[in-house]
Amino acid sequence: MRGHGVHGHMDYDERYAPFFKRARLLGFVLQFKRQPPTLVHAALTALIDRWRPETHSFHLPCGEMTVTLEDWGMITAMPIEGHALTGRVERANWQERVTTLIGDCPGAKSNRTSGVPLIWLSEHRKTCPQGADEATVELYARAYLWYILSEVVFPDSSGNSANWAYLFFLADWDAGYSWGTASLAYLYRSVREYLIAYLRKYVHDILLYLILI
Repeated sequence: MRGHGVHGHMDYDERYAPFFKRARLLGFVLQFKRQPPTLVHAALTALIDRWRPETHSFHLPCGEMTVTLEDWGMITAMPIEGHALTGRVERANWQERVTTLIGDCPGAKSNRTSGVPLIWLSEHRKTCPQGADEATVELYARAYLWYILSEVVFPDSSGNSANWAYLFFLADWDAGYSWGTASLAYLYRSVREYLIAYLRKYVHDILLYLILI
């Protein structure tokens, strides 16, 4: 997880609360809509270096430590019970479906095939108009939640895109998805991918050094 606000800002509106409550994500939104604390990247790097993907735990001098699903649920205020976020998401006509769910989408000239730029989302769905009807408020609420989830919990490799696959899981507010389980699994996978990339670079540097000497 990471702090949001790097790629713009989305204004929270109290009119969104009933929709977020139905999705069981109101607690998460209220916790992360505030300006997050400054991240100490050196400390995060040190922690990741001590992560063991085979046990999903940190190996520290004082012992082994892990983040349980219950811990994650308390930290994030996300539901840890419910339906799994799984299944096949079709790419066909994804822009039309995004438009249906949030009321707008980047034009056909956009070269994105898996998501919407976060900066575009923050510019085009930043503030819900005053006096908007319930249907319009719902579109803006879904865009806001999509932005927060993409920026804080499910960032892609580029770090600047909102994947439309997660938006489609917000189509039904009452679906009862286990967002906490999905986000913790995503964190595990992301740390593992970082370690693999780090080790590859480390081995590459060692081999290059041996060749040069």
